[in-house]
Amino acid sequence: MNRPELSDTTVRRCGLAAVVLALASIPLAPLNALARMQTESGRSDLENPQASWWAQPSMDALQPWLLDFADVDIVYVTYGKFYLFAVVAVLACVLAAWSRRPEELQWAERWGWRLTVVGYAVMCVGHVVAYWLLWVEGGFAVILFAMLIGIFGNVLLGYGLLRAGFRPRVAAWVVLLDLPLSLVLVEMSTMAMSMWPMMLAWGLVGWSLWRAPSPRTTTAHSPAVAARP
Repeated sequence: MNRPELSDTTVRRCGLAAVVLALASIPLAPLNALARMQTESGRSDLENPQASWWAQPSMDALQPWLLDFADVDIVYVTYGKFYLFAVVAVLACVLAAWSRRPEELQWAERWGWRLTVVGYAVMCVGHVVAYWLLWVEGGFAVILFAMLIGIFGNVLLGYGLLRAGFRPRVAAWVVLLDLPLSLVLVEMSTMAMSMWPMMLAWGLVGWSLWRAPSPRTTTAHSPAVAARP
């Protein structure tokens, strides 16, 4: 898999999509987590003391308007549909950011990009199966496989980006530390909240792509881009 070639307009639009979906994930990820806690399979998450301290008051406050508009399983699946749009936006941002990297990359970054793209593409399939085709168990099996690919992809990519002086640097650190950050959030809620590190990292990258001038007129130190030879 080689580095994609994308126009400046496409890169900026992909970046903007990642920003918009990252902002949308701030309320929608907790809503999906709360919706799951209402289901039969999610009640154990609500009983977790590290989650119940915020989840129970939030559920009591939001239930009449945002968590009680249909059967609990339908509410959960409805909020879960958001994840497909979120991961598609992240995948687009990944491809856009990769297209602005130099032709010659270190081994870790090169394979990091490849595994990250594959991981997010497989994750999109999993979300379609779980939340749109409503085969939840099969969909989550695909999503877990995608997350396994993503573990290796994030470590390689984050390490490679940090070594290369990628900007924004915070995004590279979040990519590298995606697994421990996600595990902390899962422990405090459900798997739904594990998307926040991903959305934060690529939302920051998306913002830099959206705001950056054309790579043909930038230097190698411009945010999220590198000058082309």
